[in-house]
Formats: sequence, C-alpha cells, structure tokens
Amino acid sequence: MIRYRIFFSSLLCVILGTSVLFSQQTANPENEIRAVFINEAPKIDGDINDLVWKSISPITNFIQVWPSDGEPATEDSEVRIAYDRDNLYFAFRFYDKNPELIRAKNLERGGRNDRDDHAYIGLDTFGDGRNAYLFEMNALGTQDDATITDERLTITSFSWDAVFVSETIIDDQGWTLEVSIPFRQLRFPDDDELNFGIMLSRTINRKNERVLWPRIGLEYGNFTSLAAVSQYGKLTGIKDINRGKNLEIKPYVIGGAQEIRPDLANEDTNVEYTEDIGVDIKYGISSNLTLDLTVNTDFAQVESDNVQLNLTRFNLFFPEKREFFLERSGLFEHGNLQSTQTYFSRRIGLTNEILAGARMTGQIGKTSIGALNIETGNSMKDFLGSNSTNNTVIRFRNDIFPRATAGAIFTNTQIGNEYNRALGIDTQYRFGSASLFNAWFTNVWDDQELFNDAAGHASIRLRNDLYSGQLSYTNVGVNYRPSLGFVRRRNMRQYDVRGSYSPTIPKVETLNRIIISGLYDYIEGQDGVKQSTEFEFGGTLEFQRRDRLSMEFSSQFERLFAPFSIRPNTTIQAGDYTFNRFQINGETDSSRRLFANAGIEFGEFFNGNRTDISGGFGLRQSQHLTLEGRINHSIIDLPVNNGEFEATTVSMSILGAFSRKLFTKTLIQYDNFSRNIQANLRVDWIHTPGSDLFFVYNTSYHLTGDNEFLFDPNRDLIMNNEIAIVKLTYLILL
Repeated sequence: MIRYRIFFSSLLCVILGTSVLFSQQTANPENEIRAVFINEAPKIDGDINDLVWKSISPITNFIQVWPSDGEPATEDSEVRIAYDRDNLYFAFRFYDKNPELIRAKNLERGGRNDRDDHAYIGLDTFGDGRNAYLFEMNALGTQDDATITDERLTITSFSWDAVFVSETIIDDQGWTLEVSIPFRQLRFPDDDELNFGIMLSRTINRKNERVLWPRIGLEYGNFTSLAAVSQYGKLTGIKDINRGKNLEIKPYVIGGAQEIRPDLANEDTNVEYTEDIGVDIKYGISSNLTLDLTVNTDFAQVESDNVQLNLTRFNLFFPEKREFFLERSGLFEHGNLQSTQTYFSRRIGLTNEILAGARMTGQIGKTSIGALNIETGNSMKDFLGSNSTNNTVIRFRNDIFPRATAGAIFTNTQIGNEYNRALGIDTQYRFGSASLFNAWFTNVWDDQELFNDAAGHASIRLRNDLYSGQLSYTNVGVNYRPSLGFVRRRNMRQYDVRGSYSPTIPKVETLNRIIISGLYDYIEGQDGVKQSTEFEFGGTLEFQRRDRLSMEFSSQFERLFAPFSIRPNTTIQAGDYTFNRFQINGETDSSRRLFANAGIEFGEFFNGNRTDISGGFGLRQSQHLTLEGRINHSIIDLPVNNGEFEATTVSMSILGAFSRKLFTKTLIQYDNFSRNIQANLRVDWIHTPGSDLFFVYNTSYHLTGDNEFLFDPNRDLIMNNEIAIVKLTYLILL
C-alpha cells in the first residue's frame, strides 16, 4: 500500500501542476541579432581590429542583474558576432575606466574564473528555451564550459569540455576577447537555417557587477540568471554550415608504479608496475545525437576526494569527478540530489574496473534522450563473462508545455541471473521567474524480492527576487535500495516547509542585501512514528563586495530506535534526544588577493555538548600561485564511554600555473580519525587542444603514537602507499 500511496500522491501533484500558467520572454526586436556570414575568418588573437569586425554592428545595451537590477551597466561593452562554414565567432570589447583594477589571475582551465573579470556565452542551439551550452572566458582567455539542462546550472554542469579557441588583450581601454566555437562541438536541428537562443554576460569583479544581454531580471537569480534559457535572446541567419564528420578519437597510454606498505600488500611483493592502453570515441550519429564509446577506461588523473568525517548515522555523499560520467550528467538526474537519487554514477566501477561502455545523448524533436551501458569487472578477461556486471541506464525527458517536462528513467545492474532494477517517472514545471513544481516516483525490484520497494517526492517552490517559499513531501520505503542509486535515509515520510525574504538595501553604502530564512522539517517512519524534527531560523548580511555574515539558530529532535556508533569505540544509545544549537559564519570576497572564512557552531548534542570550529584562508599571490587552506575541528563531550573526543580535518591546496596550457595542483589532507596524511599531486600539460599529458603522484603516511596532535615532532611517519602515474591522451578529429 505504501508504494501506491506514494504514486497517487505524486500523481495528484502532477495533475494540480498542469493548471499552472507558464511564461516566456516576450518577443522583442531588441533581443534579436543576426549573425553575419564571412568568407575570411578573423585571426583569434584578442586583437579585434580585423577588418571583418569593423563592418559588423555591435550589441551594446547590456543591463545589470546585480547589484542594481535593471540599471545600465557602469562600464560599456560591445559584442560582434560572425560565422563561416566551420565556426561561430565573437568579438568583445569590454571598456573599463580603471583597467589597472581588472582582476585576472586564473590560468587553470576549468578553474575559478568566477574570481576574475569574465564573460559568458550561452547558446540554446535547439531553441527549446530550456537546454543550452555555456562558454566561459576570463580576462586572460582561460576557458571553462558547461551544459545547462532544463534551465538548471550546478557545479557538475561545468564538467563538459569543449574544444574552442579564446584569446584576450588587456589594454588602456579595458580588455578585448575573441572566441571561435566550432559548429562540430555543438548539437542542433538538421534545418536549412538555424536560429539559436543566445545570452551574453560580463562580470566586473571588483564591483561585484554582472550585466547581461538580453536583460534577465534578478527574479531569475544573480548567477542562475545564466541558466534562464527561456529568457535568452535570438541569434538568427545561420545557414550553409559544414557539419563535418563529427568523429573524435582519444586514445591513451599509461604507465606507473605503486608501492604498498608490506603488511598491507596482498601480493608477495609490495611494489606493483602497471602499463595499459585504452580509447574513448565520440561520434555524432546525427546533428542532434552523440555516441560516446570507452574501452578499458582509466581515471588515474581524477582529483582525490576531500576527506570527510562522519558524525551521523547516515551515509556521506562523495560527488562524481570522472569526466565520462559528468558530461551531460544533468540529463540523467532523477530524484532528490545527494539524498534519494535513482541514479548515482559513482556506484559504477566503485569496487571493480570499467571494462567498456557506451553512452548516447541528444535530442530528437522535443525529447531529450540518454542511454548508458557499461560493463565492469576485475579485468578485461571478465568482459561479457559470468564475472562481469552489466550496468544500464535509460533516460527520456519530453517537453510537454513551454518550460514543462515529463520523463522516465530505467536502471539495471545484472551479473548472471542476479539483478536489481529501478523504473522511475518525473515531471517538472517552471513558471513565473524561478518558481518550480517537481514530482517523481521510482519503484525498485530485484531477483530475490528483498528490495522491492518505492520512493516518491512532490514539491512546489514559489520564488522571485524578494520572496521564496517551498513545500515538499518525500516518501522512502523501508527496503528501497536501487543498486545504481544513492539513498541517504530509508523508512521515512518527510514533510518540509521553508521560506526566505531577501530585500536589497539601496540606502546603505556597504550593505547590499539581507536574507532572512527559516525552515521546519518533520520526519516519521512508514509506521507513522515520529523520527526527527528540525527548526531553523537565520539571517545573512550580503555586503557590496561579496563579503557575507550569517547567524542561525536550530532546534532538533532525534529518536534513535537502535544504538549507533559515532566512532568505533563510542556508542550513542537508543532514546529520544533534543538539542538546540547556534552558529555564526563569516567570509570575505574570494576574488581578492587575500581572503578568509571562519565559523563557529555550538550547543547540545545527544545529551552532551558539541562545538564546531572551522576556518579557511586563501592567497591569490599571482597568476602563477594560489594557496588555500582549511581546518574543521569538532570538540564533543557525550555522557557515554569514550564520549569525550575531538574530530579534526586539515587540508591545503596549492595551485601552480605556468601558463594556460601547463598547471599543477597539490592537495594535502589529514584527519585525526585515520591519522593519515594524504597528498595528491596532479600536473596537466595540454599539449594540443583537447589532449593532455598528466603526471599524478599520490602518497599516504600514517602517524603513530597516542598523541593526536598533528604537529607533534616526536611522532613517526609510516608510509601506507605511494603511487606515480603518467598518462598521455591525444585527440584526433575526423
């Protein structure tokens, strides 16, 4: 009965949601620009004095979205657009009255361009008002790129890596930017003449100012206005282009060695050598469908996870970092992210190797399609054998109304006759500016009938630039376990209400906005017995230069039906617990040369006390060196055996960049639970566009002795392992 109640609850919300009216950008000739065809391509060097640019009328009417929504930009901008049979070209002139104050330090591709003066180009190539490509360039020409899915932009959206060209010049008038985007990097309809949605954005970092063309108001958010694809302008007149063969082949070779502490090694020797080859292939089946193939996949160059200490009874979430799974990952999203996901790609290859796989993504008419099939095993000898596991994901999402979608997802893991399968449906309705109705339902079944259960969710969020309110309901069955999903908490019915009020403060010179927010969360089991409640109320001051100060009070109730170990020798007994906590956090603008953040949270914790202290700093010394460090320290005193202890994590990140093609990143981490010091060094040389030479060095040392203090000079270090790997990739375009 539980699964049917979930289904009908979600279905009722879907029916109610269909009555909502949806809005799109009203047609406006000022929001339309025609691309100019050119016979001779400009030289992409940042110098916009090419004759081709002088004959093209620029876009100039950029409007602020932040900090003064609707006001003209404080600095003038000009953008010219052209194309030939192979590429789409952009020329930007960003005037600045104080060019010496332009912030430009990031040289790492895919790095923190948001800390510099930077620009975005958004292209809705299907003109569907919900999906788009996003290209980002800072004042040094350093690139990043993203895919926007259903008007949603997250950190993982920036995992897409396109091959395009961008160059800049900083001069006494400001800075200039030239960009060349190959049509082969895009997917679009097979029409004679193409009309793209388009958005252009500029950020003047020292002023905390973002300006857009066309105007997209603050009711869509400051940063999230970039993803308001339904409000994009229109780029017309693109025709007779060369679509190319759309075939990319990227082989790799890898070699390395690993030394493991003798008492931890499983083999006769504690030194292992490795060498291998593999290949990734990307093929444009058509102008709107892409097939990705991978054989003997390797992720040696992937950055290490940040160390987390778990002081709860629920699973920790570690984000996906592997490029193959991150690209177009937004299309495969289903469920509540980081909480109750029907599909979570980190489940694939978690305990074994990825032997081979295929993924198809694209759009046919109003339907977005994603399909993934990956074979995993201990070695290539297992491929398609009885010891290999097949992982399948199929995703559909159809546009049913303007800014409204309905879709389905199917996942399956199978080894021999054993399987675990999940089938889910979902719908989203975006209306007004940033308001959203969302509902989904997933059912799981397996060959043993052990995990045949369901989960569902429905929520409605009303939001503009001043107010935000949300109501949501989530139901997760006792045995809900999709093998390719992530479920933080089972056996629950959750009711959640939250809201915020965010007025701007125009008459206070240093203060920009106040955010007052609150939430109430109630969780009961499938038997109707209360499990948890939480009340939070807080306020945040946002200053003109992106400094922030926030305070929050929370009151929480937890009912434990069984004991749980907060660490191996410390157990919290079953019972009812209520605790009140208070926190204060502050941070300075991270685009400055020197920045910092700090926070403290204190109060009751399972009939005891807990104080959390955190702090971090950053130094952007130059274009070539950035240092960032962080410490999280918890002091816990519980009325149980071994209940007085501390939990500490320390990390230091060192980014060194020699140029836009050669950079290195080092991450050093320590936690006092494992007493391991871990170091990850990653060097990336982009020897040709889309091709890399990686050098990766990982090492881990264990600190001996009873004293948990990290910097005790009397402690010894024992090596756990040491790994050095070199990986070469080369992109072949056909």
